[in-house]
Amino acid sequence: MKFYITVEGIQKLKRSFLNLKLFSIINIPEILADHGYGSSGLEEHQYFIVAQKIQGLIKNYTKSKRIRGIIYCNPNLTREIVDNIMASLEENEKISDVVLLDDYNVPRVRHLYPLFPEVIFFPSIKKIRLIECKEIKDRIQWKLPDFDKKN
Repeated sequence: MKFYITVEGIQKLKRSFLNLKLFSIINIPEILADHGYGSSGLEEHQYFIVAQKIQGLIKNYTKSKRIRGIIYCNPNLTREIVDNIMASLEENEKISDVVLLDDYNVPRVRHLYPLFPEVIFFPSIKKIRLIECKEIKDRIQWKLPDFDKKN
């Protein structure tokens, strides 16, 4: 099962993909709203509660036989969040790959591309199945800036 990470919201996913019924979506803004938290300025215990909720959802979703993948939507995605997700997914043998989903025409998380073994892009013309998205394996084509100097 693949684990997809994106900064885009559910509306963009619905406009882009045909087979979302086969995927479970972890929507971070919805989880924060359910707990009465704002999108910024979480305290340490609030981070813990949200992280536990996310881990519980991942555990439940990976038990399902009908689900083909999990989509993690977080508009405030950072390098630290990606590192935490990757570390927590290492223990889960049902997750085979972690994939970054981004918009090709207006990339929002280009700085995170080097953290992922696979990056795929939202379709720009018509709806397609998520598994039909083209991936870019050649990092030379990404035209990434030198991250070590900026960070």
